[in-house]
Amino acid sequence: MQRRDWFQYSDREKSPYNPTIGTSITIEGFWRNEFSNFNSPDWRREELLIHSALVPIDQLNIAAAEITTPHYLTFEMGWNSEDQFSFGDYFHYGEIQLYALAQLVKHPISQDFTVELSREFITYHALQQRNPSQYYHPVDNLLVAETKLDSHEIYDPTARVIVHRDYLRDFLAALGMGLLISLTADRFANAATEDELELNQIEDEQIGELTWISTNIHTPEFTHHDCFRGRSILRRNFLIEPYDRPRFERSPWHYFGESQVEDSELPRFIVNDEGEKQSLPQNTYIGNYIENGIGELGYLYFRPEVLQKYLQVPGYSVFFHMRNWGVASLPGDRGTIDAGINSHGLVNAFAPDIANLGLAEQAYWASFSSLPSGEICEELIQTRMQQNPPNSPGVVDLIRGARSQLNSAFQNQISADLFSDIEPSEQELRRLSVGAIGNQFTEVLDLARILYGWIIETMQVDPLRNTLTSLGGTVDKNLRQIKLLEKILVARGLDQTQARTVTAPLVGLNELRIGSAHIGNPELEPAFQLMGVAAVPEVPRLAWNLCINAVVKCLSSIATSL
Repeated sequence: MQRRDWFQYSDREKSPYNPTIGTSITIEGFWRNEFSNFNSPDWRREELLIHSALVPIDQLNIAAAEITTPHYLTFEMGWNSEDQFSFGDYFHYGEIQLYALAQLVKHPISQDFTVELSREFITYHALQQRNPSQYYHPVDNLLVAETKLDSHEIYDPTARVIVHRDYLRDFLAALGMGLLISLTADRFANAATEDELELNQIEDEQIGELTWISTNIHTPEFTHHDCFRGRSILRRNFLIEPYDRPRFERSPWHYFGESQVEDSELPRFIVNDEGEKQSLPQNTYIGNYIENGIGELGYLYFRPEVLQKYLQVPGYSVFFHMRNWGVASLPGDRGTIDAGINSHGLVNAFAPDIANLGLAEQAYWASFSSLPSGEICEELIQTRMQQNPPNSPGVVDLIRGARSQLNSAFQNQISADLFSDIEPSEQELRRLSVGAIGNQFTEVLDLARILYGWIIETMQVDPLRNTLTSLGGTVDKNLRQIKLLEKILVARGLDQTQARTVTAPLVGLNELRIGSAHIGNPELEPAFQLMGVAAVPEVPRLAWNLCINAVVKCLSSIATSL
């Protein structure tokens, strides 16, 4: 860049001289750069300082006009001249009220510096601090703010704070405030002659909206060397205004008010077997849905992949308390959805529950909307509509019950617990409860790995060996859980073939677990033959249900034999 253009800040609309460019906004920062030797004709130096403050919206324009330097936006902690203690989060500039969005804090004893983001900003978005400098939104999983401490050779450390524009304007809307960002850039350059500086001396010339420039020239008498020195100071203020209203629909906090979305903006769902699409009426009773033909008894159909988000994304969850029916929940009490899976593998969800969701979440469900196929989930209908819940315990309850039954049998035998109290993670328990929802058998293999860990790997070997010894059997220290169970059954009176038949489903579960660790297509038929069927079920969900039934029956049979 030519020296004249450089002095005139022709690059002022680029970062870092415009800190509001792009998705992320720099609200605090200091930057310094220097080229060549201080006394040489080609020497250049530039510095940039950015501070910001929250300002009530009715004072924002006044603040932009009256506050002419970022030095006026410095929040300091400690005792002031009037013997009042300041916490560094608020002060007056004349009649203008200023509040800190970020603070640079210097400890009075250790002299250590830290950068603190406004507690209100963190709380409003329920931000998660995943490392010392980055704050993420708990629902959107996006980086919302970044705070860093920059070190310098001749200055104290300075704060660098960057925030996401969208989340900032949302926060400002909730507070009824705007953000004033004030920037000063200072550029120096040497030249052998005054003409080479290409610089006219000016004082606070306005060169754009809320943008001023001042320039001057220092002669060799002032610089004390042979060069002339030019200086150019850029002052800029930027205003970040709030949205017209807060983004209630994406807030992690529960919102009790009515949606302010226009009906024309609402997503449309397939509501009948002819493929007709409608948006979902809100704040009404189920009779209106039935009268207007929106779903069968108010339930709609969705491709099963709709549940993947609820199984995988932090904050979202889905848990089936019956084998095929349960509740999908959004983060932060933002809504729940009554959902089940029918015999055709489609998800049925209660339309009024979806209607109560925010626009983005409705759009997500609408993207998986499906033509009806098969019945509404039987467990759901019998429980919700007929008040006659079937006997269909969920997978997690079945496994816990079977483990408890077998554990009690060992307690009666040797007064010791067979199982440790280790359980899968909450996410793994939810996955087990829902079961396979896709068309790939790899999902069954992965679920089998989790189930094997919960059932087999939590079996303690010593109680198995002690039980075998108490029944008069011989302990082979090379044998592990499943083989020890087989030996215990033989010691209890079963012949070898019977004992292997009883424990065969656990062997099959192990085969599936091993298959999950291998690349390619493992052979599934031998594993399912061990579970009592001649061929692999055609649908992964049916295969998973068969696996659960076989394993539960196996554990119950062993407990009964003891």
